[in-house]
Amino acid sequence: MILIRADGNAAIGTGHIMRCLSIADALREKGQTVLFVTADERMQETIGRRGYEAAILYSDYREMDAERGELLKLIHDTGANVIFIDSYFVTPNYLQIVREQIPVAYLDDLGSFGYPADLLINYNVYGPGIDYRELYEQAGESCPPTLLGPKYAPLRRMFRGIPKRVPKEKASDILVSGGGSDPAHIGLRLIREVPENGYGMIWHFLIGGMNPDYEEIRRLAEGKSHLRIHHDVADMRSLISGCDIAIAAAGSTMYEIAACGTPMITYTMADNQRPGAKAFQETGMAVSCGDLREGSVDCLLSEAIRMAGDYALRKQMGEQMQEAVDGRGAERICNRILRIRVKS
Repeated sequence: MILIRADGNAAIGTGHIMRCLSIADALREKGQTVLFVTADERMQETIGRRGYEAAILYSDYREMDAERGELLKLIHDTGANVIFIDSYFVTPNYLQIVREQIPVAYLDDLGSFGYPADLLINYNVYGPGIDYRELYEQAGESCPPTLLGPKYAPLRRMFRGIPKRVPKEKASDILVSGGGSDPAHIGLRLIREVPENGYGMIWHFLIGGMNPDYEEIRRLAEGKSHLRIHHDVADMRSLISGCDIAIAAAGSTMYEIAACGTPMITYTMADNQRPGAKAFQETGMAVSCGDLREGSVDCLLSEAIRMAGDYALRKQMGEQMQEAVDGRGAERICNRILRIRVKS
């Protein structure tokens, strides 16, 4: 059995759970049994819909050191042989104590310290630029095997093997995604700014399951042919691929968009999203409008209009995105997890 320790809620979003579900699916394809472990019940339904059980620790996801006793008991009771951890709230002490009982694979975005682990993954575009060896030297630890860069982006199976995108000469459809919870209310703020003519385009608003603005956004879109609402979407590949431009927060959805080759405008609504937005812009895979927790969303509108009229930019961006992300990251991570040996 393989344990996956991750959380999701309105404060931290659903991205940690969703990317872990992709890894779980890849492990299941290899015949592995996976059990999710979460602090509370908030993501239990989402996990269950994908066919997995979740063990609830009834702990505070922000205070992971306090849950170690319950987690170690669960490890013992299940006989698990590997644990995969995805949380910003781990501490070196937490990882070290867990690692003494079971091999640990850790999914990192931040590069904060030398993580005690047997496998370290950072699939972000900026991942290869983090000097992990220096971090481990500072911690007096040896650096474990690392999987770095977007070829390890853990996407769902539907994003594998997508044909190279051929952009339309004239952009007609724009996707707006605020992630699972949209804490900065970008969807609501943006739909209020789109004019009645939609600038001659159709605007597709993807509303996550934890978005508190869903009913208001739906009300604002009623009777307007240039506004379309998508909620609880199963076939994300078709939705993303069917749009000419995507507006999305600088989270895990960026990599699904990249796999589809859909030219992207991104923004941040949390400090930890800044490196991703910066890296995507610097590599030519997105245009970034910066931090939009406060202030105007006009940049999103103006960049969408500019990009819609620039075929060469959309073509080049789409090619670079699909070259970097092929949708097989979860499969690659899975294969490496299965090589971790049980500690004697």
